[in-house]
This record gives sequence, C-alpha cells and structure tokens, in this order.
Amino acid sequence: MDKVRLLPAPREALAQFSQIFDGHYVGPLGAAWAPGRVNLIGEHTDYNDGFVLPLAVDRVAAFAGRTRADAQVRLWSTHFNEQVQLSLEGLPGNFEEQRIKLPVWARYILGVISELVKAGIVLRGFDAVVGGDVPLGGGMSSSAALEVATVQACSLFSRGAFTIGETNATLKPLEVAALCQRAEHIASGLRSGILDQAASCLGRPENAVLLDCRSLAARYLPFNAPDLSLVVIDTSVRRELAASAYNERRQQCEDAVRLLREVIIKQEPSYEATQEIRALRDITPGQFGRYQDVLPEILRRRAGYVIAENERVLQVVELLEKGKVEEVGPILWKGHAGLRDEYEVSCLELDTLVEIARQVSGVLGARMMGGGFGGCTINLVRTDAVEALRAVVHEQYPARTGYQASIDICQAAGGPGQSIAE
Repeated sequence: MDKVRLLPAPREALAQFSQIFDGHYVGPLGAAWAPGRVNLIGEHTDYNDGFVLPLAVDRVAAFAGRTRADAQVRLWSTHFNEQVQLSLEGLPGNFEEQRIKLPVWARYILGVISELVKAGIVLRGFDAVVGGDVPLGGGMSSSAALEVATVQACSLFSRGAFTIGETNATLKPLEVAALCQRAEHIASGLRSGILDQAASCLGRPENAVLLDCRSLAARYLPFNAPDLSLVVIDTSVRRELAASAYNERRQQCEDAVRLLREVIIKQEPSYEATQEIRALRDITPGQFGRYQDVLPEILRRRAGYVIAENERVLQVVELLEKGKVEEVGPILWKGHAGLRDEYEVSCLELDTLVEIARQVSGVLGARMMGGGFGGCTINLVRTDAVEALRAVVHEQYPARTGYQASIDICQAAGGPGQSIAE
C-alpha cells in the first residue's frame, strides 16, 4: 500500500501510538480514517426513503495502530483519555455482554466489528489510538465517521482479509455505509437513516452528493464556488440525542404514512396500481394538500415538514446543476423554519444562531444541522462576510445563551482511506 499525505488527525494519532502502546506486533504501523459530513439540505428525510444532499468535510475520525498476534483489540481514545479492551472471540454472539462493559464511544467500534464478523469476514486483533477532529455531538456525524473509520482500520489491520472499493472488492462503499448503519442501531438503539454513513463513504473534493435513500443511487454535484464559504457554528450544547425522541419522530412519520395511504387508495384507486406508498417520499405535495386533514395535528406537521424538505432537496439540486449556488441560501432559511416549527427538533441555542446570522449582510442562508436538540448550524456565507459573522456571533451569542460558540469553515473533501506509515 502506498503512503498518502495524511490529514492532521491521523498524523497526531500516529505520533501518540508509541507513547501509549507496546506489545508483540505482526505488522507495520498504519493509519485509517473517515470524514465527518455536513448536510446541505435534507434533514430527517433519510429514514423516510427520501433524498439528502450532504458533503464530506475535511474533518476526520482516525485510527493509528498495529496488528496484534492474538484476537484482542486495545483502543486508546484521545478525546476521552481512556483505554478499553475488547475481544474478537465469541462475536457476534457475545456482543451484548461486551457492549454493556464499554463506554459509549467504544460501543460504536464494537458494533462495526461485530457486523463485520457477522458478514463472514475474518478479523485480526490490533492496538490503536483513536482520535480525530470531527466535533463530538456537533451535528457533523462524529459517530458515523468513527464507524466508517473502524471498517477502514479493520481492513488495514487484518492485513488484506477484506478490501473496500467500487469494483473487485469485498465491500462496496454503500455496503460499508449500510453495515455501519446497522452497527449504529445495535450500539445506540437509535433507528437512524443511512445519510451520515453514506456521506462519509462517498466523499469527493468540491462535490456534494445527492443520495436517494431508497435505491441508494448516488449522483455528484459540483460545490466549489470560490466566493462562498460553508460555515459551521457549534452551539456548544451537547444534549445527547435521546433515542426515544428520535425514534418517536420516525414512528410519527410511519403512522402518518399509514393513514395517508389508506385515504389515497380509497380516494384514488387508480393510484394503487401504479405506485406503492411505503414512505412519506411516495406522497406528493398535491396529495398531502388534499388529504392532510385525516391526520392528527402533530402527524400533519411532521409529515408536512418531510414532504416539503424532499422538495427543497430537489430544488437545491437544480440550482447546483445550474451553478446558482447563491440561490440555495433562501432554501436553508425555510428548512430551519420547518425543523423548528413543524418537526420540533431545534432548540433555543440553534434558533439564536440562525437569528444572529440573519442580521449579517453576506449570510445567504442558515439552518440547524443534524438530528437536533443541540449541535451546529450550517451557514452559506459570502467569503468576505465570514469575519463579520464571526464577530457578531462572538458578541451576541454568549450574552443571549450563556454559551460560547465555535466557528469552522468546512471544505468539501474526499472519503475514507488508509495508509501504511512506515
């Protein structure tokens, strides 16, 4: 395997390995990584079989380590300053027994390893430093980046037991994404969609990717306007995305589909023969306008948001195809209003950042990003207005919320990878 130019996070993990671990190794020192993501538009549409438009960013989760001579895996987290040990022996049968003994961050890794073993892949033990610069819990998919990086690490440290790629490989990128999605479900209990893992697997510099979350068909769209910047502002609020709240939204969407399906089939019998209604993605805005009154108010708001958000994704796709990136901004404002008022997954701090951004000339659009209840906003900003936005946020946000916000400028970046360091 050729050496590649490493991002800062893998380099830092490599530098720490020899300080943390010693032991009997049977392979060279190596690094593996996977990017976080920002989602331009298409929030909570993935588990409704809809469309999403993310891009991978130049922030990654990283592993640096060596292959062991046994079936043990030792991991040191630079974020949490703690070491854990797990065993490949007995997986997946003893997954739950091992999971309950691990801290949350290590459960995601165990989940991925368990799913790889379940897929019939023979893994080898390894020691690794686990680090990265994707903000934890900030809406940039740190857990998905960690999961996808785990697959890359297992491929590297298992010394050719399986490969990842588009052709002639054991696992294709979207197969990795689906495996990691399953791992998240069993590790966290969160019934998440495939958006985060797919975005990490499919990253390409200067491109966003349109993903159909039903067919998993993906198409790249240019996102490289030099006069515009994607600014991610972190609320510093870490309200753990409770599985119950997230799963409740998903259940509400499924309940809305069931009620709308019944009335559409009754009122439009010819529709049944040509279109199966399995998810909110299958209900047109016109149909929702005609039949929304059959839904209780809370389901009407949830379904209305998802159906409108799918339309917003397609609007943004059309604009990017025409090179009209600036015109994406107003659609972001609308997306935030829907997440705040209809889907009800925003919070005071997220709303405050969006309100502050509206005051700044040169901010074309902003919205909350991720599952909600905390985390980050994404802002489409003229590059020459970034410092003005930074100044206003630093002045107003602490006074209004009691928190300090951090600001990052993100670039559309490549996907996951691995490299031998010596």
